[in-house]
Amino acid sequence: MKVSFICASYNYKDYISETIESVMAQDNSDWELIVFDDGSTDGSCELIEQYTKKDSRVKLYTHANNSNKGLITTLKEAAKVANGEWLAFIESDDILKPDYLSQKLSALEKFPNTDLIFSGVEILGTETLKKNYIEIFKNRDSLIKENFNIVHLIRENVIPTFSCVMIRKDLFANKLDFNSPIAQNIDWWLWAQVFAEYKTLYLNKNLSIWRRHEGSYISSVQLSKMPHFIRSLFKIIFKSKIKILPRILLEMHMFFNTYEVTKIFGTPSRKIRNLTLNALYRMNNIKPDLIYYNN
Repeated sequence: MKVSFICASYNYKDYISETIESVMAQDNSDWELIVFDDGSTDGSCELIEQYTKKDSRVKLYTHANNSNKGLITTLKEAAKVANGEWLAFIESDDILKPDYLSQKLSALEKFPNTDLIFSGVEILGTETLKKNYIEIFKNRDSLIKENFNIVHLIRENVIPTFSCVMIRKDLFANKLDFNSPIAQNIDWWLWAQVFAEYKTLYLNKNLSIWRRHEGSYISSVQLSKMPHFIRSLFKIIFKSKIKILPRILLEMHMFFNTYEVTKIFGTPSRKIRNLTLNALYRMNNIKPDLIYYNN
C-alpha cells in the first residue's frame, strides 16, 4: 500500500459522509483511510463505523476514553497507525475529486524525489466567498510559479488546506517540529519547515474541494498570538542563519502590521510594512526546492 488517507474528525457529522465517500470513489483503489476521531459528541463515530463495515479500507480510531486531545496530537497518532509510504490528508468537511490520488501518483512517478506534493483547490461556499478566493488563488498561483521566496512564508501559508497535501510518512512523523505556538496554524508551521529544507511539487490542478463555512476550524485562529507565531516561524525556517538586521526588519514589519498601528498611521503604515518585507526578501533571497508542474 502506497497511500494512507488521514482524516482528523471532530463533530462534523453533517459533512463527514461526503468526505469518506469521496475517498471511496477514488479511481485508484490502493489506499486506506484512517479516520481518527478527537472526542466527537455529535454521533460522528457511529456514522463512521457504518463505513468501516462497508469497506475494510476505512478504519476508525479514537483516543482513550473517547477523549479530546486536539488536532496536533490527533494527526500524530493517526500517522503512527498508518501503513502507507505516503500520507494524504483530508479534512473532515472537505471533498476529493475521483482522480485526486491517480493524478498525484502519476506526478510522483515523474518526480520521484519529491517529499511533499500539493495541488489546487476549489471553494465550496457562498458566491461572495468563491469570488474572493478566486483572486487570492490567482495571485498565489502566480507567486508559486514565478517568484516564491522562503521569506514569503512569514506572510501567509501558501497551502490553503490539509486536503490538498500528500507527504512522505517518514518526513511527517519523524523529522518535523510540531510545536506550533498556535494549534490552528499547525499546517502553516509544518509546511514552512518542508519548504525550507525538502523537495516540494505543486501540481497545477484543482483536485480538492475546500468547504468554507462559519464552523471551520481555521475561523478560530487566535489573532493575539500571531506575532509570537510569526517570530517563531521565522526562527524555525532560518534557524541560526538569522542576523540582527533581518530580525529588526521583521519586528518593524510586525509592528506596522498591527491593527492599532495601521488604524493610526493609515497609508504610511502600509508603505513601511511593504518596504520592510521587500527588504527581507532581498536580504534572504532563498528559493525553495519547488517544482511547478502542469500535467
